[in-house]
Amino acid sequence: MKLRLLLSFILVSPLYLIAQNKDVDRIAQTLTDDQILSPLKYLASDQLRGRHIGLPEIDTAAVYIAEQFHSAGAKPLPQDSGYFQPFNHHFTPLEKFHMDPQVASNITYSLRHQRPLKNIIAFIPGTDPILRKQYIILSSHYDHAGVADSAIMEEGKMDSIFNGAGDNAAGTAAVIAAAKYFARYPTKRSILFICFTAEEEGEFGSRYYVQNPAVPLDHTVYNLNIDNAGNNTTHAICLFGLGRTSADSLVEKACTQYGLTVLPEPAGQDLFNRSDNAQLAQKGIPAPCFSLGMTAWDEKVLARYHRLSDEVGNMDLDYIAKFIRAYILSAQYIANTPSQPKWAPGDPYESDWQTLFKKPQ
Repeated sequence: MKLRLLLSFILVSPLYLIAQNKDVDRIAQTLTDDQILSPLKYLASDQLRGRHIGLPEIDTAAVYIAEQFHSAGAKPLPQDSGYFQPFNHHFTPLEKFHMDPQVASNITYSLRHQRPLKNIIAFIPGTDPILRKQYIILSSHYDHAGVADSAIMEEGKMDSIFNGAGDNAAGTAAVIAAAKYFARYPTKRSILFICFTAEEEGEFGSRYYVQNPAVPLDHTVYNLNIDNAGNNTTHAICLFGLGRTSADSLVEKACTQYGLTVLPEPAGQDLFNRSDNAQLAQKGIPAPCFSLGMTAWDEKVLARYHRLSDEVGNMDLDYIAKFIRAYILSAQYIANTPSQPKWAPGDPYESDWQTLFKKPQ
């Protein structure tokens, strides 16, 4: 009882509240709304033509993201080609069969050729002489669904470009914003910023990465991926995998500072396994996915998911800015926590974590 009373006192004490408010104030002072939202607006603009891997604009997007990392002060890894991790992939008919039809339509020619692809990677070294040897990955995918064969009437507007504002220009903007913030205020652990390619086609960027990691996987202690379908609430975020890692409380603590509740993924969708975090999780790395708020997988979400209407003009940008700041604060807490994040006892990936990090059973 005494311990509980002491904990309650600490959580409501002025010193505790001042510390939390200082973090929030520092993020706000470092990143204006315009600095947070400008990458979202550019990546989701018609100029980028849906950022499909079969279209030249995917390379325009990649160069832009690399330039954003460079201007932020995040460093390229020596073994990569600047900020790029290039690779080739030959898409098979079976792989195309399993794709979203719109995603598949723009890579028809790639069935006969190796398609050059690239992940974009930057890092900021940690400040603690011991913990800096451990890495947190902040990730998103930057590709989307491209351009329809012909214009379609949707919500009273003729359009053909799948701009992918939520999916996943918003996630990529969050990773860029995090790089800008942590370049100024580095954490105890080192941070890798990765924008994966070809997620929409089957997570091929993250699949390649885990086979060719920029940092050894047993030095990579956590991945906070960010990916979105849509949202039907502006009062919460979803954490796909909520309840599965020891760092969940830190995400909840950060989101509380922005008045956001943390919800589990909607029932029946298995969204945890439908984005790039799944590839790292399968290797044993605790890897939930931070996503826009969804109380259910309902018509409001489906109205934006892989639809032409997934545009910046249909977003609540005040909420998006708050969402991204909560992501950054979550990452800060996790990168500074003394204890290494781990899977919850009994989780399907707990034994993989123990094997990867050579922890006793």
